[in-house]
Amino acid sequence: MSLARANLHLLLHQRPAAGSASLIQRKFASHDSHAHHDDTHYSSEAGFSTPFWRNTVALSLLAVGFYKFAPSPNQDVYLTQWLAQYMTPRDFWAAINEKHLLLSQQASDNTILQADAKRPNIHRYRYPQILDTGSPHLQPVGSIADTSLTAGRAG
Repeated sequence: MSLARANLHLLLHQRPAAGSASLIQRKFASHDSHAHHDDTHYSSEAGFSTPFWRNTVALSLLAVGFYKFAPSPNQDVYLTQWLAQYMTPRDFWAAINEKHLLLSQQASDNTILQADAKRPNIHRYRYPQILDTGSPHLQPVGSIADTSLTAGRAG
């Protein structure tokens, strides 16, 4: 039995005062009694011969070689020609964008028109029956002037 375990055994099996037993149990409840030993061995290899530095130098040389032998942007190489063959022409995208712009502008105009729309002003009469007094159907016989002798315009 380890020394720490023996002390823990003595503390738990003693008869302490009334309030301190729960304190000791709480104190040792979260204690990890297992000893962790780190047996990791660090290599004594240090310097510029580690794989990190080897890979860094190799990638640097690869980048310098690519930059030196890569074609310039104005050269027309096979890969550029092949990509250009399968690309959509610039005029096609310009036509699509212009159509989209016009449709978006029309939708915006419609939205503004609907947002600014107002109901027409309506005069509400207190007694709408007053409008029936001018109806041609409510005129008594003989109250309309005789217009048969008047001549209409020829037009």
